[in-house]
Amino acid sequence: MSMQRLAGRVAVITGGNTGIGRAVALAYADEGADVAVLFVAREEEAATLVREIEARGRHAQALRADVTQESEVESAFAEVVARFGRLDILVNNAGIQRPQPIVEMSVADWDRMMAVHLRGAFLCSRAAARHMMAAKSGRIINLCSQLGYIGRENYTAYSTAKGGVIAFTRALAKELAPHGVLVNGVAPGLVDTGFDPLPEAVKAAHAASLPLKRLGTPEDMTSAFVFLASDEGRYYCGQLLHPNGGEIMP
Repeated sequence: MSMQRLAGRVAVITGGNTGIGRAVALAYADEGADVAVLFVAREEEAATLVREIEARGRHAQALRADVTQESEVESAFAEVVARFGRLDILVNNAGIQRPQPIVEMSVADWDRMMAVHLRGAFLCSRAAARHMMAAKSGRIINLCSQLGYIGRENYTAYSTAKGGVIAFTRALAKELAPHGVLVNGVAPGLVDTGFDPLPEAVKAAHAASLPLKRLGTPEDMTSAFVFLASDEGRYYCGQLLHPNGGEIMP
């Protein structure tokens, strides 16, 4: 049952129309926030999500924006602030996965992975920080991954990018905390979003290896994002929460 912990706040969620981002958007709406979702594909899902948020009595907006493109990011954030008048929460959720052996990986594949995860987090955080620092208040929450800690074969690019996001989270937290902006991260284990490239047999074997014996769902992730965005998370700075079913225990 919602406690309206985010009442009156405005959130931007990148890659928010599917998977974890979508679940977080609905959870934020249930907690009283208005939500803007940035997306690059699956426009129909974005439109559906807007309707679902509005059905919960909140305002919503879906904006097409490639987080790797400076002009598109700047335009999207300007539009959000123009419409809603404020920006309280940024969730850097946009990401891609493409498992590849390193000897088959092109430079373009590597660069794209870094661009989406790292340049995207940088551009969106920079845009959000300008508004949040002026307001002396805000939350930035980065989607990390346990692979940023442990790595995985055929996921060298993804693991490296997520390791970078973890370091980015810690450094930015120190930089923005004096301005009233808290930066933290969430590092899920394997989440069954329906959009990952893994075969079902691989997912089943992974689930069996976990202490909880099941994969996470997008809904399993939302409490961490709500907590960090709310007043309850006011003393968390540069921290990562780890909803991973017990895969790693940092």
